[in-house]
Amino acid sequence: MYLEKIKLRNFRNYCSAEVVLSPRINILYGNNGQGKTNFLEAVSFLTLGSSFRTKRDEELPKHEENGFYLKGEFLDHEESLILEVGTDHNRILVKINGVVYKSKRSLFGRVRTVIFTPEDLQIIKGGPEKRREYLDLYLAQIYPDYRRHYRNFYRALFQRNSLLKRFREGVRDFRELEIWTERMVAEGSQVIALRLKALKEINPWVNRYHQLMSQEKETLSIYYKLAGESVPLLPVSAIQEKLETALQNRKNEEITRGYTLVGPHRDDLILLLNQEWEMRVYGSQGQQRTAALAMKLGMVDLIKRIHGVPPILLLDDVFSEFDNERKKELLRVLTESTQTIISTAEEHDFSNFKSELKSFRVENGVIYD
Repeated sequence: MYLEKIKLRNFRNYCSAEVVLSPRINILYGNNGQGKTNFLEAVSFLTLGSSFRTKRDEELPKHEENGFYLKGEFLDHEESLILEVGTDHNRILVKINGVVYKSKRSLFGRVRTVIFTPEDLQIIKGGPEKRREYLDLYLAQIYPDYRRHYRNFYRALFQRNSLLKRFREGVRDFRELEIWTERMVAEGSQVIALRLKALKEINPWVNRYHQLMSQEKETLSIYYKLAGESVPLLPVSAIQEKLETALQNRKNEEITRGYTLVGPHRDDLILLLNQEWEMRVYGSQGQQRTAALAMKLGMVDLIKRIHGVPPILLLDDVFSEFDNERKKELLRVLTESTQTIISTAEEHDFSNFKSELKSFRVENGVIYD
């Protein structure tokens, strides 16, 4: 499914804009601060129900306006989908094919979307929570059960942590602790199992894209770190056993600290460059940027294989550190099937992709085609 047309009103620095997009490559170019990233943010909000830049919806309306409105018209062969979302004095309004919904969460998963921004360097160089966020956002779009297991895990984790805080204060109920531990392990093992399954699927593709963008000079591999230990693809029963053992080993420490120390909320990813060097520690900024983009493109392939339809790909300032040959090679791969919207500070020569590419100049919240 691709975005055929989008309408923006009073969103960020846009007063009013309506754009018809190519089903393949779309380039937004212009000086910094003109609204290119704001346009990508609008697409993100329509398809995910959230911004990749802020959690505060009140920041999205144009200055001195009380609300904003977005409308996207999507096509998939002969089927169409219309998504609308807006705010009026901080009240969210959502329509899907004309039907009113109460929450912006209803938008999530209708059209799958993968986003790359300069801040995604933190997936590589940041803390473990950044790598978990990467998994959680895309696996929730890929696997229908992931969101359910994830929510159930966090409900059990919240109850268990509340109980551990009371333990710390001297109020101890080991039977209740056992109940919440069992629920947390049951749901958490499902979350981890889906994470491991996804990593096994995307690892060859992530490595392929990293090699492509490094001109075949480097390899990249991803490993899952569960309770401090790198683990392969495991059945749910084996994951449960590992979690139970790790929790039992750290039970006294958890009671002392008053919170849960083991589970998918504490796990991490290890990225190895050439099967030897940890990318987070030894990779240059250019290598880390390439690795982060390769990880996003790997999710594009996984979504396409699982659901049969590629996601929309949003790339913010992706070309800033790529030479012309790597830009063209990346575009060649993307034009195979994925609708891509790219922001860049400069207009580039992409004449080889003329039939599949549309360029738009963005200036002060106005889009010129």
